Amino acid sequence: MKKEKKSKKLEIKEVKDSKKETKKKSAAEEKKVGLVPKKEKLIIPNPVPPDSVADHTALKKLMIDSAVLYQNILVLPQTFTVNEVNYSLYPSELKALDMIGQFSGINLTQLANKLGISKSAISKCTSKLLEKELIKKEKSPVNVREVVFTLTPDGQTIFDQLATVHTNLFEPFNKALDELSTSQINDLHHMFLSIQSSLTEIIDKV
Repeated sequence: MKKEKKSKKLEIKEVKDSKKETKKKSAAEEKKVGLVPKKEKLIIPNPVPPDSVADHTALKKLMIDSAVLYQNILVLPQTFTVNEVNYSLYPSELKALDMIGQFSGINLTQLANKLGISKSAISKCTSKLLEKELIKKEKSPVNVREVVFTLTPDGQTIFDQLATVHTNLFEPFNKALDELSTSQINDLHHMFLSIQSSLTEIIDKV
């Protein structure tokens, strides 16, 4: 009896450990595709005064803060208005919608493979898009047992706007770059090449 109880306890522990591991993998995949919990707040670093004295410490802080801001911007939801209806879409949803727009009639497995994530992770994205009626699923004309995805008219309208979304989002940043002289751009380019090379060296050592 004691042996049986111990065996059952071990089985329960293994199941719990397995569930924890599955959750960790799912969270990693969601982060990869861009799924961000709604409760997560945007982290905005404290700005460095433009007239502050520049030294190595201040420069490194400025670069790190800028990188953090850039990453935070990339995970922000984008709002689209179609026929007076507002759609707020996270990057993960936009990636899935974009892929379905490019490959109309794609199935879940193909979609997951193209985005490089698991079926469970992409299933969450497609479920949200189905709820918002931006995509629809139907039986494949090739295999009736298979379900494929296509865009709805509203989904198509958003898909047609995706090419300009990134440009519009970073319009202030692009404007700031446009105001730089050729000499300043070249200096920045050389500086970031040097920084990239040093960071790559760090990664290679790890």
